[in-house]
Amino acid sequence: MDAFTGYVYTAMWFILAVYMFYLSFKHTKFFFVLSAFFLFLSGWYLCDELIVGVDLFSGIYSWIYRGVALVVLIICVIAYLKYKKNRDAE
Repeated sequence: MDAFTGYVYTAMWFILAVYMFYLSFKHTKFFFVLSAFFLFLSGWYLCDELIVGVDLFSGIYSWIYRGVALVVLIICVIAYLKYKKNRDAE
């Protein structure tokens, strides 16, 4: 990935993190989880661009990235199923 694209992704994830942080006050506190995840993604892409000689999207680092993404995905699915169950009970 070239440097410009990495910085664009960094900015995009950071903007989404700030937006989710804003939504957490307006709608539900669950958006704090998504905001933290998007901050993680922003930091990951920024570190990938700034650290020379290390590719954070290959080797063991890619497994760490995927593991964090999988944990957040599982949390989101559980939260969705809980929300759907409560909505159907009403």
